Amino acid sequence: MQKRTVRSDFGEVSIRQEGIVLAKTINGVEIDIEKAKTYHHLVAYLTNSEPHCTVIDLSGVSAISPAARKHLQETSSAWGRTIAVALISTTFTSRMLANFFLSVNKPSFPVKVFKDSLEAQHWAKDEYEKHIRKAA
Repeated sequence: MQKRTVRSDFGEVSIRQEGIVLAKTINGVEIDIEKAKTYHHLVAYLTNSEPHCTVIDLSGVSAISPAARKHLQETSSAWGRTIAVALISTTFTSRMLANFFLSVNKPSFPVKVFKDSLEAQHWAKDEYEKHIRKAA
């Protein structure tokens, strides 16, 4: 598997190991519907639309529009390729956004909030491996 990173106006999305997508936002970014759509296109490109787990560092996000939040949840659920999502939140704002997302939007896949990036990546890897074993 080739390690790849794609940068955009909201941050970067990368794949470093099979089945695990890492997304990191730039500091102070506001996520609108266009950024949400770009994010999904980048994930589809990097994963070749294969099942995957995602680790998203929300620490740089200052706001997310309701339309973007709805799009991210609905598209990931309907797409059926998202196995699980680990949200990293190290700031008060990002914790509020993560908790609000989980209380309002009901994803069809497991979502867990972490303060530590490494812990989030380990959880995502475990979720991916469970999915692979179940599919075999």
